[in-house]
Amino acid sequence: MSLAIKAFLLSALVFPGLGQLYKHDRRKGVILLLLANLLLGLVFLSGMIHFSQEYMAAFYPEPLTWDIVRPLFLTVFSRPLFWLPFTALVAVWAFAAVDAGLSRPAAEEDG
Repeated sequence: MSLAIKAFLLSALVFPGLGQLYKHDRRKGVILLLLANLLLGLVFLSGMIHFSQEYMAAFYPEPLTWDIVRPLFLTVFSRPLFWLPFTALVAVWAFAAVDAGLSRPAAEEDG
């Protein structure tokens, strides 16, 4: 398997930035890793905030069951403040995968 395919698969299937690190492009790899982690944290944080707000407003005294969780997830997924960081995360992930597959290794650029 070629270097470009391995780097693409690392960034596409494992985590953004790993393909760049595999190709020894440390600066871009670290930036993509940090950015993806920040966006992933924002996705989880915004999702949990919306989830807990809806639960407290509509169902609070009842215990959390799957019958309650399903409509709560639908309301969370309908919020634009959930979709903004999620869309940015998907865009960063796609950029990292394509960039890892198309860019030359850092060793070739130096020599």
